[in-house]
Amino acid sequence: MNGPKLRSSQGCWTCRLRRKKCDEARPVCVACGGLEIDCHYSDAKPEWMDGGVREKQMADEVKVMVRRKATERREKKWGLLPTVSDLSPHAQAQAQPRGESQSADHPMGGAGGPSPSVDGSGDLNPLSTGTATSAASPSLAGTSTASSPPSLDGSLVRPTTDSFPENKSEIEVTFTMIYLDYVVPFLFPFYRPCLLESSRGWMLLLLMKNRALFHTALSLANWLYSVILDSMDGAHGSCKQANWSELQAHQEIAIQALQEDIQALNERGVANAFRECISCMQSVIQLLEFEIANQASTSNWQVHHDAAVVLFDQVLTNHVTTADGSVQIKTDTPWMHIMERIGYPFQRIPIGADKRVLTSDQSAWRFYTAYLVWVDIIAATATGDVPRLRKYHAELLHGEKPRISLAEYVGCHSWAMLELTEVAGLAAWKRAQQSSGSLSMMDLVRRACAIDTRLRQKMETLDLSHGDRASNIYDPSAHHPVTPYAGFVEMGGGAMPGFNGMQQSPAADLHTRIWAQATITYLHVIALGLQPTLPEIRVSVEATIELLRALASPLAVRTLVWPFAVTGCLALPEQEPFFVELVTSMGAFQVFGTVKEALNIMQNVWQHRNTGCIDPQMWDLATCFSLLGHCSLLV
Repeated sequence: MNGPKLRSSQGCWTCRLRRKKCDEARPVCVACGGLEIDCHYSDAKPEWMDGGVREKQMADEVKVMVRRKATERREKKWGLLPTVSDLSPHAQAQAQPRGESQSADHPMGGAGGPSPSVDGSGDLNPLSTGTATSAASPSLAGTSTASSPPSLDGSLVRPTTDSFPENKSEIEVTFTMIYLDYVVPFLFPFYRPCLLESSRGWMLLLLMKNRALFHTALSLANWLYSVILDSMDGAHGSCKQANWSELQAHQEIAIQALQEDIQALNERGVANAFRECISCMQSVIQLLEFEIANQASTSNWQVHHDAAVVLFDQVLTNHVTTADGSVQIKTDTPWMHIMERIGYPFQRIPIGADKRVLTSDQSAWRFYTAYLVWVDIIAATATGDVPRLRKYHAELLHGEKPRISLAEYVGCHSWAMLELTEVAGLAAWKRAQQSSGSLSMMDLVRRACAIDTRLRQKMETLDLSHGDRASNIYDPSAHHPVTPYAGFVEMGGGAMPGFNGMQQSPAADLHTRIWAQATITYLHVIALGLQPTLPEIRVSVEATIELLRALASPLAVRTLVWPFAVTGCLALPEQEPFFVELVTSMGAFQVFGTVKEALNIMQNVWQHRNTGCIDPQMWDLATCFSLLGHCSLLV
């Protein structure tokens, strides 16, 4: 009978330091080679193995190296995706036309996404996706296993099908519902679509059709689950490890599925693949959403944003046709024509003055358009450029009843985001004028005053006054993520949900006021420089802080990260503790999203200011948002 296997005393010093089993392979053991870290072999005991301070310091350095290498492997994996140039009009012009229909073995066809199957137990598995390394893509299979990510404690994770003791299909169904019932309401608390507009059922249908999006959704569900587990005072260690393994496995499958989808799209050509192009765009946006939520790789968002914008632009450039897709047309409302084509042959039946019954695909198109337009505007403030989708704002965001009401998705009225677009454009204009040496301060001030006047006039139309408290209104963003989806709360009078207003409207007014006030601060920085002590900036910062104090819960800050960061970067020393305490009050959920990153940016700005390293006329918010060594997207 075999006894327990003893730990070898001849293993490398790195494994001994990490208290891990070593296979004693030389010159590099399997454990160190898999993690891509230094493997220390020597007959003599290293000086740092002193059982004291030096050994602890070395152990910390190894942990940092493990995490850094894991991030590098993940970013290399993203580099395997086809580049944006592959989706450019020039590249697509070389593609050979093919039929609109897909073959059965196409990775985005019915067999490529989650489909009904029977697992080993004989139970019907409605969300089965097959294996991650199919025979159809051997090269991708190789890249999937080449760089396994680290676990929570830094050790190498090899995801297995029995990470959880339950049946695999049951786990996928469970986490699908966690995504729909908890993740989506937590990420988009203001998104409460009308029942007759297909409600949120389109999300489940989309998950069943799109394999990349399905596994990214499961990754988000596992991430929220792991954050909740981490808040339990160190308990449930085995569950944390299994959950983390599941997250990494789903992420790798999502990456692989997107690789296959984009490759197939390149082969067909964007101009010849209407629904496939939209599906790829949605997958990329969902991956962008995941990267923002877990901050796993802070440099990937620009790749995702760039690809999503290109795909969106290509759809509206190549597929604006009659509803049946037979004749290409020119129009000032390309987005609406795409909307009609997506729903063809179904007619959009009116159900109110400004609402119609939507198909699931139409609801998905609206949702991902709203999210991408919002992200694109905020990204422009970080990169210092004009929003890339600005040319579509007139159709999507303008008017009293815009086609895309951002308040229904992110809690901020569309007009406020339009004014933020104008301020970002002013910042880009100023930078270009400075580079050419032709900046006119009078022209700059004149443009800034015009935007400031419009903002203040529109803020007066909001219902919420400075004296109101958010605790007196229904604010969906204040709810803890373990609170189930609550649906609509009627205003009274028996009105059908989604027609005569909801109790969340005052909350949207408060959130919009916060966005608008932070935009005024941003505008003052452009006109006057990064000078917190100036009266105009100081008054605007104080006003925003008071509005933030009015929030019903610190959790609401997760939907206000950009205004929170702008205000914090311009805070005076005596105001700094407010921002730290607000983030601390969020507990474990400060890492779900970019709130913690926003606080890190503020603290770096404060440190630079205290050491006299800030030139008020040369620094702007784009400079602040790059202090962590990368361009931060604060959504």
